Amino acid sequence: MKILKNINQIDAQLLADFILKDFGAMSHLKLQKLLYYCEAYHLAYFETSLIKQEFEAWVHGPVCKEVFAELKNKTLLYSDIVFEGNYDPTVALRKLLTTDQMELIIDVVSELSTWSGLELEEATHREKPWKDARQGLSPADRNSSIISKNTMMNFYKQELNV
Repeated sequence: MKILKNINQIDAQLLADFILKDFGAMSHLKLQKLLYYCEAYHLAYFETSLIKQEFEAWVHGPVCKEVFAELKNKTLLYSDIVFEGNYDPTVALRKLLTTDQMELIIDVVSELSTWSGLELEEATHREKPWKDARQGLSPADRNSSIISKNTMMNFYKQELNV
């Protein structure tokens, strides 16, 4: 693994805007899981967090509460969203991140955006980070426990053999 300097963290909403603009309309469920997997694989490859915010272990999988709150009144995401002024999340993201970070994000989202939100949810439910954060809860119990970024990093590094 190549250790990079100048790795930056970003706000999860900027990443969400980028995903919606460049990969099209999708459900809240799918967007949340794509955000989560971008963070997870960034942790695995770069050993540092991409997203400033935390993910909570909700019933339907990992959720960034801040992004959920921002978009909760939208139905099918992106079709309801209008970016104001000259705001282009792709340009903004490219200014903040290294080429390697951008390539990772694009690779992760390109690969996983072919999955349905339900398939992504089921995948997170089989994985240690979400399961650990929900330890002792029934499947339907509401929960706001934080998913450990350290657990995410270690789990996805093992998954990828990096």
